[in-house]
Amino acid sequence: MYSVKMRASKNGRHISGAETIVEREKVEEYTIKFIRRAFFHENGTPDFINIKIEEIKEKIKYRDHLPIITVKCRSKEEAREVARNILRKEGIKEDVIDKAFRIVDEGGMRGASILNLEGYRLEPDRERGVRVKCISTSEELRERILKGNLGTERTVDAIAIATKVIDLGVIAELCTSDNPSYTTGYVATKKGYFRITNLKERGEVGGRVFFVDIPERDRERLEKLIRDLENKPYIIR
Repeated sequence: MYSVKMRASKNGRHISGAETIVEREKVEEYTIKFIRRAFFHENGTPDFINIKIEEIKEKIKYRDHLPIITVKCRSKEEAREVARNILRKEGIKEDVIDKAFRIVDEGGMRGASILNLEGYRLEPDRERGVRVKCISTSEELRERILKGNLGTERTVDAIAIATKVIDLGVIAELCTSDNPSYTTGYVATKKGYFRITNLKERGEVGGRVFFVDIPERDRERLEKLIRDLENKPYIIR
């Protein structure tokens, strides 16, 4: 099995990214697919595209996907109250939730911010954030999501990230898309992957926050989590 990763940017600003884990015979197919995605992304035409193809030598972890629950909201205010309620039920305090929304609304990060339960940001690089890598969904799951109207191509990508981070011990994830036209976001917990429509307005930026129960001084646990998020291979089925 091989990991295929794409990252595209313009003038140093992140535009788009994609990745998958596939058998050797499909590497070329996905490389072409990802290059096309980079060139035709709504965030603009990149001046730099990086493609990385790497054989996976570590044992791949297979996990069933989180339950997919879609919550349709008529407004951003309604959607954010839904998201807040899900996060509150996980024991996350109001001021920490407020901070998380400020982070996603500010945008500009290439990866995710990590917030602990006291509201301290733990990611080592606040511009880069933490990227969840070495992930893929099975073809069967992809077809079930798209043909069963459970979500979009973005859902296929997001369910892989959400399932992996929750499996690695992240309490909850809050995410809004960095695509200006895509307003559906999500909150993920052990209870499920909650797709929430209108979690932001059209034209607004997006971001991602992981909530963790790691004290600020516990660098060993933090470093292990980041290492696993970035390097441990997962296929979500």
